[in-house]
Amino acid sequence: MRGYLWIRSEAFDHGVFNTSVRWTASKVLDFLGSLRVVVAKMHITLASWVEVTTSRCKGVALTEAEAVAYWHVFSVLQQSILGKNEDCLDIRIIGIVLMCQVFSPHRVRSDHIAMSTEMWPSNERANVSSPRHSPRGSSPRVAVASQSPVARGRDAAAALLNFVRQHFGHFLQITCFALTAEPDRVSTEEFDVLGLILGSGTPTLSESVPDLILRKTLPLKDLRKWVETNLTWNDKLYPAVEHGASSTDVGLARLVNISGLHKTTWFQRPSQPTTDFLNITSCTDCVIYITSQARFCLIAGCHECTIVMCAVSGVCTIQNCEKISVHVAAHCFKMENSIDSSAYLYSHVPPILTGDTRGIKLAPFNVIYSQMASVLQGANMRLEPEFVDVWAHPVCCTLGSPDGTMGGRSGQDDSNTSTYHFVHPKNFQPLVVPEASKHSLSRPTLCLPQVYDDALKARIEEMLSFHRQMADITDEAKRNHAQQAIQGHFRQWLQDTGKSRQLAELARMVQSGEHL
Repeated sequence: MRGYLWIRSEAFDHGVFNTSVRWTASKVLDFLGSLRVVVAKMHITLASWVEVTTSRCKGVALTEAEAVAYWHVFSVLQQSILGKNEDCLDIRIIGIVLMCQVFSPHRVRSDHIAMSTEMWPSNERANVSSPRHSPRGSSPRVAVASQSPVARGRDAAAALLNFVRQHFGHFLQITCFALTAEPDRVSTEEFDVLGLILGSGTPTLSESVPDLILRKTLPLKDLRKWVETNLTWNDKLYPAVEHGASSTDVGLARLVNISGLHKTTWFQRPSQPTTDFLNITSCTDCVIYITSQARFCLIAGCHECTIVMCAVSGVCTIQNCEKISVHVAAHCFKMENSIDSSAYLYSHVPPILTGDTRGIKLAPFNVIYSQMASVLQGANMRLEPEFVDVWAHPVCCTLGSPDGTMGGRSGQDDSNTSTYHFVHPKNFQPLVVPEASKHSLSRPTLCLPQVYDDALKARIEEMLSFHRQMADITDEAKRNHAQQAIQGHFRQWLQDTGKSRQLAELARMVQSGEHL
């Protein structure tokens, strides 16, 4: 698609999220102007960003949690899309992502009653936390939580195209830092800053505009005319997702789309080395295994699903989900407007919890897979002790308190108002990815905080002791009776938990010769 521009859907999928601030175009421009008055240079550090935006900017005052959450999103998008890993951020990059917050079509919210269990610290009070029972339902802030950056259909693509066309002048005001009026001319460097949200078939964005690359600057009216003619939606990179179908495309974009699955087990086969865009949407009561690395992962509108992934090198975003369990090692993990769900995480930056998110159980990454090390290496990741407990310190800018944020966790909190809890170490256990060949799992290779590592070792030793006790039974009849009792309890557990269906589906995959 050389000679055309397209919108980077990932910038909106993962860059737009809910906080207490209702951004408008004028509010973004005023905020940047106020920020620039205080900051001496066009680049800013995390410490300066938090200090200035929480106390010294006029018009908009962020909470510390909101400031930190925005910073992590700014920096991860810059690194994942532009390939820049810097301690300082260009204020114009910040402005572009903030302008993206203005795009917020209606979000479909789940409306089911959900119960949350196995929380640590424990609660004795009732813990129904469905949106229907939420005391926040009468709050005007609920409107914020009912917005979504982008859906996965053609209507959403058209809405996003219209948004960028409508606000193209505002985006250029930011890149040219002409905050009070649209600039007369735009340079190649200023236009290239929009590479965070726009893509082209050229090394730099400006090279897609012949007159701009030739003259180095163009009048805004000429550039706007060219963009209006050549801005399009890239169906090869971001195809519309058909409900109830899954597809894998390894052409221009290495992508996996999984949508509308119900009561099934989905296993990625064959496992491609790298997935640029992984989208899992509108699935119910499913188990999904992803055994390749991904740059971006979006999980939206899923209910009662278990989703197992190896590595996400950029951002993994969870939106509008209920009663799901996600297992992932990701550079950045973000969950918004989701309730009564579990996240087993390894991450480089603290998890970000936003919007109407509550009843979340957090735990360390627990996936065991024979090829995990190579998949992590392909994503430039390793399970390093330096980041072993980052998952336990989430940034909470949820909608649960008067200022739009909440502290997160307390042993006395009711789950209706508590954002997150930890899975108790005694209840923590590994999750093994099914594989056709046998691998020794006697010593799981996980990177765990000491309290979880000790608890897991104790469980392993308990099981080894049980094996020794079984081996010490010399009476054949007694041994058979014990084995029958164990098998009976196991079958009952499979039936009670619904896992018998998953085992049957995996067995059918093996019998039919499908890849595991």
